[in-house]
Amino acid sequence: MNEKKKGIVIDNSKIKRQDVKLFTMVFMMYAFCSGGAFGIEEMIPVAGPGMTLLLLVLIALFWATPQAFISVELGSAMPFTGGFYKWVQAGLGEFWAFTAGWCRVIAQYVENASYIILSVGYLSTLIPMSEGAAYMVKVAIVLFFTAINLRGIREVGWVSTVLSLTILIAFAAVTAVGFVNWDTNPIVPFYNEEEGLFWGISGALAIGMWMYSGYTSVSTLAGDCKDPTVVPKALMIGLPLITVTYLLPTMTGVSAIGNWQDWGPDSLNYGTVAALASPIFGSFMMLVAIFGCLSCYNSCMISLSRNFYAIAEDKLAPKILTKVDKKRGVPYIAILTIAVISIIGCSMDFSTVVTMSVTLFMVDYVLVCIAGIMLRKKAPDLARPFKLPFGTKGVALFVSPVFVVAFIALMINGADYFLGGIIGVAVIPILYVYFKRRSGGLATLGYSEEKINEKTKMCCGDLKRITKLFGVFSVLGLIGSFFIPFYEGSWGPEYYMEAYGPENAYTFIITAIRAMTALYIAATAVLYGLSKKYEQ
Repeated sequence: MNEKKKGIVIDNSKIKRQDVKLFTMVFMMYAFCSGGAFGIEEMIPVAGPGMTLLLLVLIALFWATPQAFISVELGSAMPFTGGFYKWVQAGLGEFWAFTAGWCRVIAQYVENASYIILSVGYLSTLIPMSEGAAYMVKVAIVLFFTAINLRGIREVGWVSTVLSLTILIAFAAVTAVGFVNWDTNPIVPFYNEEEGLFWGISGALAIGMWMYSGYTSVSTLAGDCKDPTVVPKALMIGLPLITVTYLLPTMTGVSAIGNWQDWGPDSLNYGTVAALASPIFGSFMMLVAIFGCLSCYNSCMISLSRNFYAIAEDKLAPKILTKVDKKRGVPYIAILTIAVISIIGCSMDFSTVVTMSVTLFMVDYVLVCIAGIMLRKKAPDLARPFKLPFGTKGVALFVSPVFVVAFIALMINGADYFLGGIIGVAVIPILYVYFKRRSGGLATLGYSEEKINEKTKMCCGDLKRITKLFGVFSVLGLIGSFFIPFYEGSWGPEYYMEAYGPENAYTFIITAIRAMTALYIAATAVLYGLSKKYEQ
């Protein structure tokens, strides 16, 4: 039975712990959080070469570093299966842990198939194939990595290590080729004067944030390791390794081939730089791009399965997900569900659903940082082998850039992403009420601090917590309703017409945002009244 002592959650996972070396975990983390510098090519023409390089440093410092280091501290204190989900549970309680966990689950489920779609898209440029043949290749890839994941973390780690080493060696070679062919100043012009400084930064910020995300996700694997400290150690090694992988090939590559305004996945890119040494090397970089996508999918599958398993163990997800293979000790049902969704997703246009994932990830990242602050107050004596050298206020200040960057990104990612996000978040409390009333959650497992309110059949205070969630998104919706039309007004109507077809697509999206905001405000008011009535 789960226990709770002084507000700190105890891990009761049945997943078999294996001997995972630090070397292997570093490359698993690298595979999950990076997979190479592919994607940065789109930042260069938008922001300009100098600004792109500066953003890669600033985003690493103010977005990735706080997340990575708060994960190191919390992971060293609570190296449990489920990682960040358990941290939020310990710091903020059951509802907010459910919110963080399910936000990550939904986002990764809809995002995972994109790695397979992208990898086969790259492959089709080397080997032309019909639509049917391409789908069969996608299915074969999913089945291959499912088989690897069903064997356990060591096998996943071996595959991640091979793929990550290949990617690192390839980008090291690209850096060398670019350096040998250094021809122009890679920071001139500093920004895209045609776009303007502000618009250039805003256009590149979302890509940069995506390139530097995922550090909390690796935490879900601590329960698989005999020595769980390898996870926080790997994070401290992996972040600078990823930053170097982004900076050096980009700097030397832009210097070698110039024409910064023409960079992009389908034009000038790292393969173009490699081709300066040999056309064969240039073609090989396309294979490296495929390896990068596959490495991300492989690591995402194992991380997501552990996240979903931990939620199910707490009776807040389907019970069948807690089934563990007796021989290998892996949550095989959770893994198989990921495979099924991926196979279905490979045949669909996921662009509309994926718009939800950006906001859902933001919610997760913010809650992890808040949990880190709260645990400094709630459990000051908790053993933290890796501890940030700050007090509670210092930790709050250290992670505050995450909140600022998340807010900015939410407002400038796009009206369609904003709408998808606020719709996606609204689903979370509905899921919580369903599982809480159906299975009871932590209260049925001996968690004394998660007492049931007999009137609501949920935890005491849950109505207030849901009210707070809706209240926050009411405010965000109000801000977005005014700021987004101002921000996108000059180009929004034309862009969304091209993206979605109808001439009034932009008007529809803005109207939908305002309608959802009105629903959030109404729900906040109703829930506030109910909480006053039933939670006194």
